[in-house]
Amino acid sequence: MRISGIHQLVPSVLAVALLLPAIQMANADDPFAELESATAPSAKAAPEQEAAADEFQAYMNSHRTEFDEYKTKLLAEYAAYSKIATEETERYSAALQKVWDEPQLSGPKVWVDYSGDLKERNSVDFEKKAITISTVVEADGKGVSDERLGERLRALLTKNQAQAFSDDKIAQAIEKRSKAELTMLQTAEVEPEPILLPFVSEEAEPSQEKVDAIVSDLVAKQSRTESTNKQGQRVVTIEVPLGPEASETEPEAKVVPEPKAAPAPRQMADARMNHLPKAARVLEGDVNTFAKSAKMDAALVYAIIETESAFNPMAKSPIPAYGLMQIVPGSAGIDATEQLFGKGRVLAPSYLYTQDKNIEIGATYLNILYYRYLKGVNDPLSRLYCSIAAYNTGAGNVAKAFIGTTRLGAALPKINALSPQQVYDHLVQNLPYEETRHYLQRVVSRMDKYRTSDAPLIGSLADVD
Repeated sequence: MRISGIHQLVPSVLAVALLLPAIQMANADDPFAELESATAPSAKAAPEQEAAADEFQAYMNSHRTEFDEYKTKLLAEYAAYSKIATEETERYSAALQKVWDEPQLSGPKVWVDYSGDLKERNSVDFEKKAITISTVVEADGKGVSDERLGERLRALLTKNQAQAFSDDKIAQAIEKRSKAELTMLQTAEVEPEPILLPFVSEEAEPSQEKVDAIVSDLVAKQSRTESTNKQGQRVVTIEVPLGPEASETEPEAKVVPEPKAAPAPRQMADARMNHLPKAARVLEGDVNTFAKSAKMDAALVYAIIETESAFNPMAKSPIPAYGLMQIVPGSAGIDATEQLFGKGRVLAPSYLYTQDKNIEIGATYLNILYYRYLKGVNDPLSRLYCSIAAYNTGAGNVAKAFIGTTRLGAALPKINALSPQQVYDHLVQNLPYEETRHYLQRVVSRMDKYRTSDAPLIGSLADVD
């Protein structure tokens, strides 16, 4: 954690600092190193100076103790938070098992929404661009009419993020318990941003007539199947496409070109390509703002959002991780809040389901990876590849791909001896987890679609306003 500087010390301590010998440059990795250097009295120091130095040392030690205590408490609170998340997920899953033979929960690229009695389930696959409407029908029930299907589709298409969060029983339970049991929790009010409308309409706020026309079109494209569950009840399953755009299968990135000029990542120009996908257009303002403040490419942020969540704002994984950029509160969340707020915080589901805050945390974490953890990688493009992999698996596993251990400092000479293409190839072949190998390939291959037409893969930060 960074300290705010000697200028915040009490006046008497400031006076002490002024009496001490000149401060030598200290280790930048130690937030207290400069203060320790300042407290070392010279061999000829007067008794008054030695006493003042002792006072200054005591002040510094007390702040080091406060920091250690804060960090210990923060990690303990995150452990408690993770326990709450696990317990509430298991509790809700047990309730679902009484109704469904195969209960489904929301995932990174699938949003699952249940009715209050749990007998109606809506599942939206953002990657496959498909909606599945499932219903448990009593023995004497009439099934699901086209009229009822239309009602459910209309409600689903127009539901916003605030409503979805309010209806999410697991997230609500985690939020409630965390507020009661934790003291370092950061919450927010989820905004009523759209979830599905960007996928089915070119208009940000389509009229009721437009929504009705979209619903009618989806009802006409339905396909139905029926089955019987273990309780002998009929289960009606209806599938419809999510909008007119077909799912795209992207080739894996095989080779990566060397950059023509690559001093550091940059914010892409405002003149973004016209074919920016509809779901990405909704995020353009937030992505541009926070990518620029983090000194990272907007194209990189978009590519990570697509790879992590397929633009599902209600994304969730069991780790737990939440939202568009799949933020893990205990790693990216703590690191990013420490940089943004001066002290790490445990981020509640409400905070990470707030669209702009999720993107800000994700972009900030990319900044931390690129400019702090991996700053020892000399070539900017090589460092970018390492940062992308680290976003998914951690910087330690990036080091492990090169030297077999998680000691990043020891891996730097080997990384720096390779060209960017060789670094990329080595990561794809040697990262500890297959998921991360594919992750790196997908993010790199997807960056191109979000670039401006004339911008290089990586450009100069000098061009950033």
